[in-house]
Formats: sequence, structure tokens, C-alpha cells
Amino acid sequence: MTGDILSVWRTILQSQNSADPPRLSVDDAVALYDSADINELMHAAMLRRRYQVPSNEVTYLVDRNVNYTNVCTINCQFCSFYRSPGHPETYTQSTNEISDRLSELEDIGGSRVLMQGGVHPELPLEWYTELIRELSLRHPSIALDCFSPIEIEGISEVCGISTKQVLMHLKEAGMHGLPGGGAEMLVDDIRLDISPKKGSADNWLRVMHEAQELGLTTSATNVFGFGESNFHRVLHMDRVRSMQDNAVSSGKTGFTSFVSWPVMLENNSLGSRNKGHNKIVLGAGPTEYLRHVAISRL
Repeated sequence: MTGDILSVWRTILQSQNSADPPRLSVDDAVALYDSADINELMHAAMLRRRYQVPSNEVTYLVDRNVNYTNVCTINCQFCSFYRSPGHPETYTQSTNEISDRLSELEDIGGSRVLMQGGVHPELPLEWYTELIRELSLRHPSIALDCFSPIEIEGISEVCGISTKQVLMHLKEAGMHGLPGGGAEMLVDDIRLDISPKKGSADNWLRVMHEAQELGLTTSATNVFGFGESNFHRVLHMDRVRSMQDNAVSSGKTGFTSFVSWPVMLENNSLGSRNKGHNKIVLGAGPTEYLRHVAISRL
């Protein structure tokens, strides 16, 4: 590493090591991603956490993921879960089946369910609202975070009303919030490559904004390792940060969490691109994951 490069990323990190650091720009974040020493980067991220949350206590909640259907028309290349309509392995769980899973969650002290599925081409709005209403009655202690933005878009298309109206009906039925699924990489060039049928980055952000305006809980996610550049990764973070800025400035909570993970390459068509003479670099190892989390904290 040359002295000039070392000087650049170290200067950036030093500027971040304070209780009120300057806003980390996209260019500076990319420079850290490209060149910063991983140990110094993790140390800076740890200091940022301590400035914001001085306590050494770590909190968590017990929740459960429930996939209510695997029927989907989007066909994302990285998905090992979906089955196209008519496939013999498709399923859609009944209210009682889902309720049984929530009962198991209650038995171990759980407090939230993240319920997501495929984009089903036929389920009407009433199926979703009746499910939420019944689960709310049976399991009042469980927060129901259900249906990612792309699912909300799918429901909107099936029933012929706006995504905001869909959210209003679901909230009235008892839904507490939306999980952050479907974000993956909020860069349309990447989305068009890995999931061309999925909604745009702007659509994902719009549905989340509508949910926040209605007082629903929201979270943001980030899947990386699709062969994108470090700039693309930072651009995703910046789009989430910009939306969070707008939410907080208007008195809203915004996103309650930011969760990222590397793409899984087993049993899907994207993984096959990692083989043969035309192999491209996909996925991410543990050090790259730590680098990604550290930069997202900064």
C-alpha cells in the first residue's frame, strides 16, 4: 500500500473518531471500503457504537421467520425458496398452520414474527387482512411485521388499489410493521441483472416511506456479493441514510434497524454463475462481511 493511499484512509478514519464526527461522504466511504485496514476500521466502528450507546449491555429480541407461501412470479436468480405457480412443490399455509408457529414462538418467550413469502399472483387482499386479523386475536403479544414492499406491490396489482391503500387495510387489520426484505441492493443496474421482474429501488423506498407515514415499523436490509462494486454497496447505504434523514427530520422513527448479509449461492441459478470458464466473483467472506458492517455503522 502506498503512503498516499494509507494517508487518505487513515485521515478519514481519524475524522470519524469523535462524538460528533463529520458526515461520511460516499467517496470517503468507498475509499475506506477499498483500502482501510480492517482492524482500524472495526475499531472506528466500535467507537461509533460506544459514542451512541455508551452502555456495554447488548439487547436482543426473540422472533421467528415464517414463510407463508413459496408461490412466486418474480424468479430472482439468488432465491432458493420460490416455486413458480403450478409447480408440484408449491405451498400456501393456512391460518391454523401459521398460528401454530406463533404458538411455538410464544412458548419460548418470543415477541415478534417476520412473515414473508413469494409474490403470489392470485391471493386477494381479503386473504391477507383476514390472516392478520385472526393472528392478532390469537396472539396479541406478538408483533406482526409482515409482507415486504415487493409483496405489497404484488397485492396492489392483484386487487387494483394503491400500495398505500393496501398498507392502510393491513394496519387496520392489526399489522404492526413491514420487514425489510426485497431491498437487496438499491441500485437498479444490479437489480435488473439479478431480479429483472422485481420492483425498482425507488418503488421499495416509496412503499417504505408510505409505511412510515402510517406509523408502521420498518427495517432496512442489504444483501451484497452479486458482483457489484464497492461504490454500489455504499450507494445502497447512502439511499437508506437519506431516507432515514428525511424521516427523522419530519418527526418519524424511520428504520429501526439495518441488517446486511452476503448472498447465499447454494441451490439457485445465481450460484451457477460461479462455475465454469466464465466464473465471476460472487458472494463475500467473513472479513468482507466485517468490513461491510463497519462501514455501514460509520
